[in-house]
Amino acid sequence: MTGNKTFDTVLLSLASLATAGALGIFVYSEMLYKRPLPSDKRQKEALIADSQQAVIVENFKIDKMIINLNAQTSRLRFLDIQMFLVPFKTEYNETFKEQISFIKDAIIDITSNMQPDDLNTVAGKVLLEERIKNRLNDFFGKSLIKEILFSRFVVQ
Repeated sequence: MTGNKTFDTVLLSLASLATAGALGIFVYSEMLYKRPLPSDKRQKEALIADSQQAVIVENFKIDKMIINLNAQTSRLRFLDIQMFLVPFKTEYNETFKEQISFIKDAIIDITSNMQPDDLNTVAGKVLLEERIKNRLNDFFGKSLIKEILFSRFVVQ
C-alpha cells in the first residue's frame, strides 16, 4: 500500500464499505425484494388510456389517374394509378382539397419522367412514393404527408 498506516486503514475501510454496500444491494434485489404481480385492473386502465390517446387520421383519396410514361419503344406505355395521401393530421385534408390540381400535376410530372421498367419494381414504387412525398411537402413548406398508399398501380 502507501506506507502510511492511517491512510491505508481509511482506504481499506472505504473499499470494505463499498463492497458491503454492493453486496447488500445484490442480496436485497435478488432475495428480499419481490416485484408486485401484474394487476388486471391496472393493465386494463392503461390500455383504455392508451387507446383514447391514439388518433386515427383520415386519408385523402386521389382519384384514378392514367398517365403516359416515357417509353423508349414505339409502343405506348402508361400507368393506371390510384392513391391515398396519409397526412399527419386530419385537418390537412382541407389543404389537399384546395391544392388538388397542383398535387395531380406533381404526380403526372414525376411519374411521366420515370421509365416503365423502373416502376415495375418494388424499389421503383418506393422511389416514386418518396419523390411525390418530397415534392408535395416542399410545395406546402412543411411536412403534411406521412406516407402514400397505392390502392391501384398498373403499368401497361
